[in-house]
Amino acid sequence: MKAQLHASHLTTTRAAMTERPPSPTLPASPALETDDDRVLATTSQLAARIEATVDCQLDEATLEAVLLELDRGGYVDWTTVTRDGEYRWDLTESPERIGAAVAAAVVERVHCWLASKPGR
Repeated sequence: MKAQLHASHLTTTRAAMTERPPSPTLPASPALETDDDRVLATTSQLAARIEATVDCQLDEATLEAVLLELDRGGYVDWTTVTRDGEYRWDLTESPERIGAAVAAAVVERVHCWLASKPGR
């Protein structure tokens, strides 16, 4: 059954279309999900965000291996596997955890450097 459009209907539709605001633009990369103030993302979402942000394409399998190691170290949290078989990561506290680890490593290096200086 084919629908027939009348000229009056087309005129009304065009008028209604011009009165609506434009549709919002979609982000270039998939958005990271937030759930109860948590930041959740799949490996492919992270790879796309990194590529869009720093213009560096990462192999998703390699990124996933790095994320698994970061999970073992307590820097990111693996939450689940999606229906598509992708890992989903909770990155909510990752910046603070990684920042604290980097700061501790820098302090340790400075202490070692100062201890190696003559006269100390």
